Amino acid sequence: MKCDICEKREATALITMIVNGKKSMRRLCQQCVRRMQSGDAYATTMAVLATMEPADAEISCPVCGMKAADFQRTGRVGCALCYDAFSGVMTPLFTRISAAPQKEEETSSEVPQISEKDSHIKSLREEMFAAVNAEEYERAAQLRDTIRRLESEGGEGLS
Repeated sequence: MKCDICEKREATALITMIVNGKKSMRRLCQQCVRRMQSGDAYATTMAVLATMEPADAEISCPVCGMKAADFQRTGRVGCALCYDAFSGVMTPLFTRISAAPQKEEETSSEVPQISEKDSHIKSLREEMFAAVNAEEYERAAQLRDTIRRLESEGGEGLS
C-alpha cells in the first residue's frame, strides 16, 4: 500500500492516533515517519487532518472542482479559491495546529508572572541547547550544572 501522506512510496509503518477519543490509523513510509517525528509542519498537518471528522462530500471548489474530502485526504488545495470554499474544514484545522487558546483562557485576567530567576533559567536552558547543537559539550555541562544549582536554591524553574 502507498503512504497516506505522500502517496509516492510504499507504507512501512502503521501509526494509530487517538485524539479526543477518536481513533484513526495512517499508513506511512519511513521518510514521512521521520518528517513527522522531526516536527515537519506538513506531516503534522496531515496527522491532524486524519483525526478530523470527514468533510461534507458535497462541498467542492467552484473554480477547480476539488472536493473537501480530497483536501482532507491530501492536505493540498487545487487553487486559491479552495481556501474560501473549504473554510469550514480549514478553520478548525488551523485552530488545532496553531493551538489557539480557548475563549475562557482569552478572557482570563490572570497572566502568570515569570520571576527574574525563572527567566534567567530559561535563557540558560536555551544557551545549553545551543551549546549541544554546536557540539560544545563541556559548555553545555557547565550550563546544566548552573541550571540545577539555581533550581535547587528554591527556584521553580521551567520545564
